[in-house]
Amino acid sequence: MKRGPDTAGDAGEHWIVTARRDDQPIPVMVLERWRWYKRYSRRARLWYGSAEAVAIIASATIPVVAAAHFAAPVIAALGAVALIATAVRTTFGLHENWIEYSQIGYGIEREAALYFAAAPPYDAADAPQQLVVRVETLAERGGQQWATRRMGLEHTQPPTTKPTTPLVPTTPSVPTTPSAP
Repeated sequence: MKRGPDTAGDAGEHWIVTARRDDQPIPVMVLERWRWYKRYSRRARLWYGSAEAVAIIASATIPVVAAAHFAAPVIAALGAVALIATAVRTTFGLHENWIEYSQIGYGIEREAALYFAAAPPYDAADAPQQLVVRVETLAERGGQQWATRRMGLEHTQPPTTKPTTPLVPTTPSVPTTPSAP
């Protein structure tokens, strides 16, 4: 594995972008999936943190303004703001999205590290294809989990089935060919 220049301080360049195997970069599909999950993980974290901060600040302010004898509409408005911030956070699954997208992003990084190190299952001639298949499997499982959560929210009940496989594989035993639908 050949690495590019040290760009630890540059947020735009990550080892996954600059690393090379046999003078070839990581497959474009893998890089784009990784970028998507990193971008949306950051976005979900920002929205989650913002919604939580607004809810906490509004909730903590209510007793202060009540003790200061502010008008009832001010106190009610602060309660509404806290409620809305909490509802936005839970309705859109901001925390769950942040965690899930982060896990998938790190899963892709793990697979890329194994790929660049030529570790099993990336020690064969078809390593780039293996990497793409494994990353697409991670993304597919993540999409299925997201859809299951959304369906559960739409029907106001938890999903009736639990995923039978972990989001990030713990062993390198992903099929080498996509399974038929």
